[in-house]
Amino acid sequence: MASRKIASIILAFTILLPGCFESENETKSIFKGEEIDPPVPFRTFELLDGDSFPFNSTELEGQVLVIAFLFTNCYDICPIISSNLNWLKGQLGDEVGTNVSILSITVDPWRDTPDVFREYMDRMNLSWPHLTIDNVDENISVMEEVWEDFGVGLEIVENNSNQTSARHHPMDYDVDHSTGTVLVDKEGMQRVWWSDAKWMPELVLEDVRQLLNE
Repeated sequence: MASRKIASIILAFTILLPGCFESENETKSIFKGEEIDPPVPFRTFELLDGDSFPFNSTELEGQVLVIAFLFTNCYDICPIISSNLNWLKGQLGDEVGTNVSILSITVDPWRDTPDVFREYMDRMNLSWPHLTIDNVDENISVMEEVWEDFGVGLEIVENNSNQTSARHHPMDYDVDHSTGTVLVDKEGMQRVWWSDAKWMPELVLEDVRQLLNE
């Protein structure tokens, strides 16, 4: 009887043991947002800022980047994201422009001309680069490469609810986009993704500081 009881205990231990080891071996992410694992690079890009000046991503090498995708005809989540980024900029203080940079990139270059972006920046009291393109028919491939590298998904939705591709779009439309804010480390690797719906400024700030301390 005693030997049977000992055998039962050993059997139970061997069943539970793998689960214990498995939970101990699970690595918890150091980030509050969704970790991009493995990290993903992106191609160098050149777009136009709100003053129609060329902006090349190589200017930011060695910095932590906070890159958000939005459009000025978005009247719900995009202004909130812009306000959150403005708060983030204030919290980072002198780090901005030296060790960390914030960028906003359009998902609607057909309407978001540099002049439109400049008006949006002035109205929202924003001071970091807002990037787009001109001559959309000629340069849309430049923007599509940026969207592809950062995992931006979008559809152009006609007001009659028909959808079409980003390249061929109607005159009267909305942009249905699945985007987020991407945090890039000092090596130029995408490390963290924050969805628009889950954006929490204090936690995004923690993730930025984590990257700054690496």
